Amino acid sequence: MNKMLIGIVCRTMMYNGIYRLQVNANYVEPFTNRGVSTIIITNNDPDLQGTLSLCDGFLLPGGDDINPEYYGEENTGLSKEIDYSLDELDKKIINYAAKNQKPVLGICRGIQSLAAFMGGSLYQDIETAGLKHDVKEKCHVVNTIYDHPFAEKFNECFVTNSFHHQAVKDVPNGFVVIFKHQDVIEGMIHKSLPMMGVQWHPERIDTKESNLIFDQFVKWVKEAHEKR
Repeated sequence: MNKMLIGIVCRTMMYNGIYRLQVNANYVEPFTNRGVSTIIITNNDPDLQGTLSLCDGFLLPGGDDINPEYYGEENTGLSKEIDYSLDELDKKIINYAAKNQKPVLGICRGIQSLAAFMGGSLYQDIETAGLKHDVKEKCHVVNTIYDHPFAEKFNECFVTNSFHHQAVKDVPNGFVVIFKHQDVIEGMIHKSLPMMGVQWHPERIDTKESNLIFDQFVKWVKEAHEKR
């Protein structure tokens, strides 16, 4: 395949009794605007490995909570709307990407998937955990932590949106934190693999920070494509 291709993992919802596989359009637009094609990876793909082999990188978008059993905890009701098939799909894609050094960008649930399936853990509920995380009108300030060269491109602080009740607790081996808001990890990046996750939704805001994130991911995707 000559064109660059990003696989975007589907999310699910029930609507009028119909089980829907979906990807919001604003997850696609940052890539089509950069000349990169996308496909939707579904949780019922009969040839998942074949589909993954077509892709030069993967986007793990937002969605519902991950079963805490994956990181050794019990769900006492804090983790909501769990879909085992999506958990398994995210896990398989992350394992495939790590093994084959393919780029991954995790957004919201996506950063949580990177943590949960690469040896880290999550706070099942920010408020219940007693974390300081002041949000006003679905926005808050993020502080940059300059522990990785990529972080040097960002201002010391900037404003993001906020649509989550869970967060990364234990950062997996190989990752470093590059963004925080008070007690909550807002971004992490791998020290050697092309993998990064952010807790907010950069696809919903056209800012310098959003463009830096998508530009870096597409750069990784281009490099992966050129290695084919």
